[in-house]
Amino acid sequence: MSKIPFANMFIQRAMGLSLEGDDLIVTIIHKRFIRYSHETVYIKDFVSKDPLQLELVFSSLKKFQGEIILSWPREYAIVREIQYPHSNLKEFKEALGYQLDSFIPFSNEDVYFDVHFDSHSLSQSRQDTKVFIVAVKKVELDPILSKLRTLEVTPARVIISPFAFLPVFRECEGLIALVHKNTENYSLNLYANNHLVSSSIIQTEAELINRIKVNPPDEIGFVNIDNGRSFPEMSHISSRTLDDNSESHGAALYGLSDYSCDLSLIKSQKRRLNPQITLMCFLVGALIFFAFLIPYIQKVNNTAALKTVNTQIQSIKKDVFAMEKLRERIGILDEAVNKINEIKIKHTPRIDAILELAKVLPYDAWIKAITFEKNSFEIEGDAVSSTNLIPILENSPIFSGVGLTSPVTKTQNGREKFRIRVNIKNS
Repeated sequence: MSKIPFANMFIQRAMGLSLEGDDLIVTIIHKRFIRYSHETVYIKDFVSKDPLQLELVFSSLKKFQGEIILSWPREYAIVREIQYPHSNLKEFKEALGYQLDSFIPFSNEDVYFDVHFDSHSLSQSRQDTKVFIVAVKKVELDPILSKLRTLEVTPARVIISPFAFLPVFRECEGLIALVHKNTENYSLNLYANNHLVSSSIIQTEAELINRIKVNPPDEIGFVNIDNGRSFPEMSHISSRTLDDNSESHGAALYGLSDYSCDLSLIKSQKRRLNPQITLMCFLVGALIFFAFLIPYIQKVNNTAALKTVNTQIQSIKKDVFAMEKLRERIGILDEAVNKINEIKIKHTPRIDAILELAKVLPYDAWIKAITFEKNSFEIEGDAVSSTNLIPILENSPIFSGVGLTSPVTKTQNGREKFRIRVNIKNS
């Protein structure tokens, strides 16, 4: 079918992969015009088996024509959720590769990582945006990717399971909770209006029940759990048990449609073309071709050819005139930008303050929240010794007026919780 010209514009396929313990679940979705169908294959002991033992099972999956997406288990992923100023998101993403160990206890040499900006909070607020920093250890992911490449099934994207379930809940409204029973713990993901708003690992059943009680959802989805017998405390909440292939099915849907997640822990060299755009370009190209072909046949004499040239010259003159107007506008905008830059020079950008914090704070200090107010900010977190942080921050060339805004308290682990206010010096 793939050899038929333009067949992929009308018939699409995508493959989703997910891991459940040592098993690999493969779901292939077929889309013919607007009709969907799917098939699922369960590959037992995929992680422990040698590629030669899997050759027969993968023989039908080799050289798959379509996008392949691997969903990585949440329990083996590192997810850090932060609030970040909307105006500095681009600078944050560019600087993260150099400051990754300020947010997670690993460097960019040890993990595959990417960031996801919550498009819902991005559209609702122009101040702070919810940012997910997602990382997976290379030593854990590389063996799986290597085995899949050996079997000629190479993923174009790697996401994590909370995002794979987004297409599953695409028609649900309100607050949705997804509880996934792992080998030794639970994964709790919260979705609001088809946007991931929180993802965490819960160690005990009691802690999970308490989290649900504190913020009751409108609906709960259970994976790998018999919800009726396991959680009678949640029986008053609407619930459903999801199939084992729900994660791989959701991952495959990313290969056919656009969802609000651009996360990709590996950088694919091949980018999937949008079939609707491809079809539109083809039709527009065909129309342009015939629009020029028919006049060309009719205009067989020199007079008609000369008229066409004159028309093109007039069009170029209009473009030149528009270009001059554009240059004038660019000059006006350049003056405005210069004035803005003059004002900006007088103040230290917030990203500089954050980078300076990451540079001077000791490794035993963790910041959990940061609030900016003009030329000052307040940080909240914990450290082995909170009082030692004040002289450290005072010694910074861009900080001044450092002081505690509330008494220091002790955590259960013996660490000191602090709230410190810092002024930012003008450049």
